[in-house]
Amino acid sequence: MNREEIFQALFALVSPITWSTAPAGFVTKSRRVKLFSDVPAEQQPALFQAEHDEVTSQQSNMPYKWVLKANLIIYQCTGNDPAATPAVENNLILDALQAAMQPIPSDPGYPKRLTLGGLVHHCYIDGSVFKDPGDIDAQAMMVIPILMLVPE
Repeated sequence: MNREEIFQALFALVSPITWSTAPAGFVTKSRRVKLFSDVPAEQQPALFQAEHDEVTSQQSNMPYKWVLKANLIIYQCTGNDPAATPAVENNLILDALQAAMQPIPSDPGYPKRLTLGGLVHHCYIDGSVFKDPGDIDAQAMMVIPILMLVPE
């Protein structure tokens, strides 16, 4: 297992996603997380990949199983237009991210698993997705949990 190669592959997969509204892609992309207050509106939408937890398990006479975890943190300034519905942008971004994480024919796990080119057994969104549409402060945020199953 090469953790750095796996996390680089995940970032390369999700950072170029686009959706239907301007600017239609991430202005800022980084694997180093910043607070939304440190990302000016003109640098948003912004994508950050946080890499924190790992879990390992093992059963007798079986190889170890590793689960690498990442959180994709997305910020977007929603503006102050009272007629706008900021949740729409969150939904468009999340739909684009989900589409990017579908297995593709060139992936060894196709059609059932996304393997990041054979680096992991499966990479997928797993758990509760936090969505703040920014209705009150015009600052939207999402946190999307990603799991990557890596057999030893």
